[in-house]
Amino acid sequence: MSNTTHYENANFLRELAENLPRLLPSGGSDKAALLQRLANEELAQAEYEERVRAKVAASRADSRPGISTEQLRQQLQSRYQELRDDV
Repeated sequence: MSNTTHYENANFLRELAENLPRLLPSGGSDKAALLQRLANEELAQAEYEERVRAKVAASRADSRPGISTEQLRQQLQSRYQELRDDV
């Protein structure tokens, strides 16, 4: 589902929640609260997806050379040794 769809769903749910007391005069407040909560969840999902897409785009745009697992392990081990020697 795209971000646009999440935002459209959230707007629809909010409008429905606002109009629900008019459409359903008895017992509409509980349902309106539920619709508001669902709209908030849709917005949260859209924001989460935007953050993930931004991170993926930043990662793809990163031109730094990659590092192998073994190189990383060696760097961490040497850093650990340095910290241990300082103590």
